Amino acid sequence: MPAYLHPGVYVEEIPSGSKPIEGVGTSTAAFVGYTEKGPVADPTLIFKWDTYDQDFGGIIDTGMDAAGDPMGYALYNFFLNGGTAAYIVRVVEEDSAESAEGFIEHPDDATQIIKFMAANPGEWGNELRLKFTQKSVGSSFFKLQVGKGEGDDFKVLEEFTDLTVADDTADDYIESKVNDASELVKVEVQDVDQYLLGISISQDLSGVVDFSGLNTKTMTVTVDGAVRTATFDAADFSLASTLTDVAERIENLVRGLVVANPAVRDFTCDAENDQLYLVSGSRLASSSVAVSGPGDGTDASIDLLLGLANDGTEMTGQESLNAILSSSSGEVTLYDGSNGSLPSLDEYSDIFAQFEKIRDINIICLPGQTYDTAAEKAIIDAAVSHAEKMKSRMVIIDPPVDNELTTELDVTDIDLKPKTYSVVYYPWLKVANTYYNAETKPGAPQTVLVAPSAYAAGIWAKTDGRRGVWKAPAGVETSLLGVAGQQYIVEDGEQDQLNPMGINCIRKLPGYGPVIWGTRTLATKADPEWRYVPVRRTAIFMEQSIYNGIQWAVFEPNDHRLWASLRVNIDSFMNGLFRAGAFQGEKSSDAYFVRCGLGDTMVQGDIDRGQVIVIVGFAPLKPAEFVIVRIQQKVGQQ
Repeated sequence: MPAYLHPGVYVEEIPSGSKPIEGVGTSTAAFVGYTEKGPVADPTLIFKWDTYDQDFGGIIDTGMDAAGDPMGYALYNFFLNGGTAAYIVRVVEEDSAESAEGFIEHPDDATQIIKFMAANPGEWGNELRLKFTQKSVGSSFFKLQVGKGEGDDFKVLEEFTDLTVADDTADDYIESKVNDASELVKVEVQDVDQYLLGISISQDLSGVVDFSGLNTKTMTVTVDGAVRTATFDAADFSLASTLTDVAERIENLVRGLVVANPAVRDFTCDAENDQLYLVSGSRLASSSVAVSGPGDGTDASIDLLLGLANDGTEMTGQESLNAILSSSSGEVTLYDGSNGSLPSLDEYSDIFAQFEKIRDINIICLPGQTYDTAAEKAIIDAAVSHAEKMKSRMVIIDPPVDNELTTELDVTDIDLKPKTYSVVYYPWLKVANTYYNAETKPGAPQTVLVAPSAYAAGIWAKTDGRRGVWKAPAGVETSLLGVAGQQYIVEDGEQDQLNPMGINCIRKLPGYGPVIWGTRTLATKADPEWRYVPVRRTAIFMEQSIYNGIQWAVFEPNDHRLWASLRVNIDSFMNGLFRAGAFQGEKSSDAYFVRCGLGDTMVQGDIDRGQVIVIVGFAPLKPAEFVIVRIQQKVGQQ
C-alpha cells in the first residue's frame, strides 16, 4: 500500500488486469540429418535456402544414385513450397568427422607456429587455400587471405589485415580477430614464446682473420634495458682465435657481470655463418639486445660490425618472430578434413535432448531416415517420443523408398505406430537432378527421388500463413512446386485403402498438378478425436499460446480476482480465434468456453495445494474430407 504522509494530490497507476495472450508460431521446422558442412550437433536457425547452401554445403552430388541428397533436396523444396524458418542440425557419428587443418611452419626446422583449421568438420575444408603475408616489408602486421584455387585462379573469400601474432591482449591479435569474424577458418597460435627473443646480429665477418685486435677494446651490450659493459683483456685473443672464441667470450662477459638477472643469465652469443648472434633469452615481445661503443679506436663494436651504427641487425622479440613468419612460404593448404560416418540413434537422441530447450520448434523432419530398417525405426520412434513429451510439435515421417503402398496390408507391414503427433505422406517424389548435364554428366540420372516430408512441411508453413493453422494443409491450394513426377501414381482405389490407415496421399489432379490429398495423423483409428492434422495442430497452438501468456499468474494470490483475470484474458484470446474462423459455431458460446472458479473447476483442497485450474474447451474445425452431392430429380411438379 502507498504511504500518504503529507497533504496533497497523489497520482497512481492501477493495473487494468488486461494481459493479452499472443499466439505462438506454428511453422518453424527442424531438419536433422547428414550434411557435408556446418557445425555438428548445433541447431542453427535459418530463413532462406541461400543460407543453407552457403553454411551447410547445399545439395551433395550423389553421383549415379537415383536417391538424391536427402538433406539438401529437403531444405531446397521446403523453402520452395512455402517454408519460412528452419533449424538445421548436422548430425554425424560421434568423433568421426574431422576439420581440415594446415600450418605456418618454421622454415628451418618445420616447427608449427600457427595452426589454421576449417571452421567446422568436413571434406569441404580441403578446398581452402590461405595466404599469410607481411603487410609490408619490415612491418609488424600481417595479412590473411582465405580463398580457393591455385596461382592466378586464387579467389579471395575472406581477408583480414593488420594482424598481430604474439600479443594476445592486442585488439588485432590474430586468434581473436579471425576467430570472431571468419565463417571459414579458425586460428590457433602455437607456442611462439621460443621465437620471441631480442637479437643483435653482426654483418658478415668472414673477412676477419685476426681477432687479436679486439684485445683491450670495449663495447656496451644492453639486454632488455640492462646496460652491460664488455671489455676484452689484453690476452683474450690471438692470431689462432676464431669467431666462436669471440662469441664465447662475449657471452661470459655479459653473463658474468650480473648473474642474478634472469634475462642476462639466459643471454647467449653464438657464431653462425660467419656472423655473431647475440640473443636476449627473456622470450618477450619487447625483449631486445642493443650493441654500442665509444666510437673511437677502443670500440670493439666497430671491429665486430655489431649494432645499428655499424649496419648490424637488431630486432625485438616481436620483430624476430615476424622475421621468421615472413621468411616462411606464407601459403597454407588445409588437408585431412573428413565428413564423418552416418549417425546412429545415440547421436539423434542427443539432438532431441537439445530440442527440449528450443520451444519454438513445431515440425520435425528427419531427411535420410525412413520407416524401414530397425535402426531407422528406432530413430524415428525416438523423435515421436520426444514430440509426445513436448506436446508442442509434430513429426512428419517418410515411408520406405521403393515400397509401393496399395493395400491396408502394405501399411500394416510397415508397422507404423498410431501416434497423434506423427504424420505420413506418400509417395516419394521425382525432382530434376541438379548435377545432371547432357554434355559433362550424361550418365547421371535426370531425376532423383526426394522424400515427401519436406514438401509437406513447406505446405504447412504456407497454409498457416495464408489461412491459419486450423486450415487443413491439403486440397487444390497445395499444388507442389519443383516436382517432376511421382515414384508411384495413387488413384482412388489405392487411396481408399491408404486414407483410413492415416497415410496422406499426394495425387496428381488435372489442372492442379501434384497436390496433397490427405490430412490425417497416424492416430486415425486409435484416437479418432485427434484424427486430423489441423485439429491436432490447432490444439498445440492454443496450448502453447495460453501456456506462454499466463506465466504472470504464477505466485499471484489464488482468489476470485485471479480467476476472473484468467477467464477474461483467455476468453479474449479464444474470441479472437473464433472471429478468425478457427472454431465451429455461429456464436462464441457454441465455439468455446473458459471456466475457472471455486466450485466449478476447483475445490478448496486444490486451492490449499496452491493449484488454480482453468478448463478451456473448443469446437475444432474439421476438414470437409468427404464432400457429398446428392442429386434428386424434381418430379410431380405442374
